Amino acid sequence: MSPDLPSTDQEQEKSRQEESEKVYADLVKIYPENESYLRRYAELLLKSGKKSTATIVLTELYVLLEKNSPDKASALAQEFPQIGRITKNESEQSSDSEFGEMLRKAFGILWIKLHQKRLKEGNRLYSRDEQGDTLALVLKGEIAVCIPGKNQPSILLNLIGENDVVGEACFLNPGTRNADVIANKDSIVVEIPRNKLMSYLIENPGIAKILEKKTDFRQMTNLLSTNALFQDIPLDMRKYMARTTRTERYQPNTLIRKAGQEMDAVDMLIWGKANYMIRNKNNEHQTLGEFETSELIGDVSALRKATCPADIVAISEVLIAHIPLSSFTNIVEAYPPLKEKLLQHAQTQRTKIMHMISHLKTAKEESQTSD
Repeated sequence: MSPDLPSTDQEQEKSRQEESEKVYADLVKIYPENESYLRRYAELLLKSGKKSTATIVLTELYVLLEKNSPDKASALAQEFPQIGRITKNESEQSSDSEFGEMLRKAFGILWIKLHQKRLKEGNRLYSRDEQGDTLALVLKGEIAVCIPGKNQPSILLNLIGENDVVGEACFLNPGTRNADVIANKDSIVVEIPRNKLMSYLIENPGIAKILEKKTDFRQMTNLLSTNALFQDIPLDMRKYMARTTRTERYQPNTLIRKAGQEMDAVDMLIWGKANYMIRNKNNEHQTLGEFETSELIGDVSALRKATCPADIVAISEVLIAHIPLSSFTNIVEAYPPLKEKLLQHAQTQRTKIMHMISHLKTAKEESQTSD
């Protein structure tokens, strides 16, 4: 829109833009696989500055093109690099249905048919905090996995489609379930008892490793989703980060990051106690402050391409998730609202650190006065 337009013309242009967006939003709902409609809708969204919604639409277009016209998909990825990077990583993973297909063959059509359960959309399969040790194979439909959110009714952790499994965490480690599992569509599932499946996995250790790998990936997605900065970004982007994130344990009194170190990852404290520390004139560590569980470490430095502002030390044994800087940057580029939240978080962190430094300085002056 030209800034030289009179205010009346600007209002008319804005009105036409909004009307066009509504038209194409409706067309995309009616014809979700129409490449032209998706492309035009994304262009209109970008024109009006709605980058995050446009990114989601472009991702849908990329997935569609990848199936029908790989050359066009490649061209779209070059035009919008963040789309190509994220979807390429997704496509390199083995199919989510691989394990489910193996279970179908292992237990046979008859047993599965005799034990299947039908769920209407909205019906609950598992409830959070209930005891459980079974795993369910989705035969038809779609299952949603979610947890309560602080600023919203619920956070979507996963959508489980046909031939995939759900409830694997409680199956491997019997106990209370950590999420609600609800039919997102009319679905058919079959619950597989622990003892029956364990016998099969013992005889097929390679398949057991596939289940363990799937479980680890989903747990990482869940951990990232509990972070207040990440929980609002699209599920596929959280999965993208989870696939590239690694975890590492640190023993007490271990230096995790050194002041002035270049950040190659954004870290997240999963459990344990870690502190920001600075060294005094005697080269002794003084605590600036303690990190909270699921708090990000280094996101501010990564955003500003700065170095680590202080030593980060493990006080107890800790488990840290290291999100590669490239993956983190891709998500920030692909989802602009995250950058806005990170900037707000950066200001909060800066104020927090300055307050800690001021408190240390005051305590030191009081100590010198009393001496």
